[in-house]
Amino acid sequence: MDSPPRDPILTAEAEDDLETAVLLPRSTSQASAPDEQEGHQRRHLGLLSTTFLITNRMIGTAIFSTPSAIAASVGSAGAALALWVVGLLLAYCGMFIWIELGSRMPRSGGEKVYLEAAYPRPAMLVTTVFAVHVIFLGFTGIGSVVVAENILLALNGSANDWVKRALAIAVLAAIAAIHIRASALGVKIMNVLASVKIIILVLIILSGLRALRGDLPQIPDPASSLKNPFAGSSSSVSDYTNALFKILATYQGWSNAAYVLDEVRNPRQVLKIAGIVGVVGVGLLYILTNISYFIVATPEEISKTGVTVVALLIGKVFGHTMLWATAALAALSSFGNLMTASFTMSRVVREFAREGIVPHSVFFASLTPSGSPSAAFLLVFLSSTVMILFIPFGSVYNFLLDVGQYAIAIINILVVIGLFIIRRRERHDPPPPSAQSRSPTDQRTFRAWTPVVALFFLSQIFLLITPFVPSALGKDTSLPSWLYAFVALLVFLGAVVCWFVSWEILPRHGGFVWTAREELTSDANGGETVVVWERVKIH
Repeated sequence: MDSPPRDPILTAEAEDDLETAVLLPRSTSQASAPDEQEGHQRRHLGLLSTTFLITNRMIGTAIFSTPSAIAASVGSAGAALALWVVGLLLAYCGMFIWIELGSRMPRSGGEKVYLEAAYPRPAMLVTTVFAVHVIFLGFTGIGSVVVAENILLALNGSANDWVKRALAIAVLAAIAAIHIRASALGVKIMNVLASVKIIILVLIILSGLRALRGDLPQIPDPASSLKNPFAGSSSSVSDYTNALFKILATYQGWSNAAYVLDEVRNPRQVLKIAGIVGVVGVGLLYILTNISYFIVATPEEISKTGVTVVALLIGKVFGHTMLWATAALAALSSFGNLMTASFTMSRVVREFAREGIVPHSVFFASLTPSGSPSAAFLLVFLSSTVMILFIPFGSVYNFLLDVGQYAIAIINILVVIGLFIIRRRERHDPPPPSAQSRSPTDQRTFRAWTPVVALFFLSQIFLLITPFVPSALGKDTSLPSWLYAFVALLVFLGAVVCWFVSWEILPRHGGFVWTAREELTSDANGGETVVVWERVKIH
């Protein structure tokens, strides 16, 4: 399959030697630069919008709720703040890896592109596995439930679960409609919401500084938790492990810009600057926000607030009449997170459609006149919609979210191993003629330090094995800690089995070869090539 044909006519070699049952019209593992590819994607994202793609995805509702659980786990301000710094360090390590891969392969798709480049054989295996991960374990729209609950809280209303479900589905429909009907407006809304999130965190930080003046009777001893910051720290490894899991989930989203590089102007340079600025900006805001929490309240007070830790801070500093605003702010934050996540992941799903991985690929690969992959939003929100409609809120709901987090760790490990494979291949294989003809400036790429890559890799291995070590995780649910890891592994195994049956067993026993035919979409942008798979009998 070194030189795959571009038409469905089988060669004699293919008939005589069924080494593979897949004939591709192009190598899905090739990572050519955007200027070498034909396409109709409009490059409309500059440095500011790309940075906001990262910050908007990272800043969700977690920063307004998880500090309570973290304080309850570790027991002291010093231990909690130290873990937030560790989380920032690990997010930066991951960001550097994705910047290197993105500068090597500045194409939309993120991990899809990197995995295909690292593991080109067996053909279509890694693409199928990653597609299952994104579509069935991505849960991109699950935050709509948080939006619905906070809207009701801001309106001082209450509702049963089915009303919340209906409101959450309406939120997903509104987001899809904005992106599909007015893509440019959607980008502007995302930028505005990212700015609002930053302003919210800055106001929280200023509220903590206001309390430091010491003239508020409701806060007689501000920053008492920081005078002896490690007093009362937990001595249990499981407490720190649980807290670190939550913190890493809060930092999640630093790789978001890598999914839409086809739409970024000067993608190599912009990705590097946006990644570094976005992650460090969010990290500093997170740390300062947590310091503000501990200025206003003790770890014991914070641990009892649950998801209302911001309400505690605002209530103490400005009075309880402002509490309604916290729910509105949390709803806005989660809405912006959803808009950004769906914007990027719809592009990934469209790439799957372009390679014929999903059924009705021509339909799901189509674009609107504004360049939005309209039909792809159906698949982006598929798993989340099923969860919202049929999974009861509570432990089972949270359990499935843990399954998705574990799946991300598996993908991250495969990407890091793939980076070493790509580097090794680069040392042994000469660059293609097109790359040799470029200027030295064009060939320069960012390179992550190997110790940084190793540290991130070890952190993901830690996340991978921890659920199977009973002493590492506390038991805060009726379900065993290893079960969510087992379910994630089972889904990936199912994807491998599905690939093996579809692409190996059936063709060999049915006497046919899957042959890829390129077809043009009929959208308003002039159409793009989409792979359609056909069975061709071997005589």
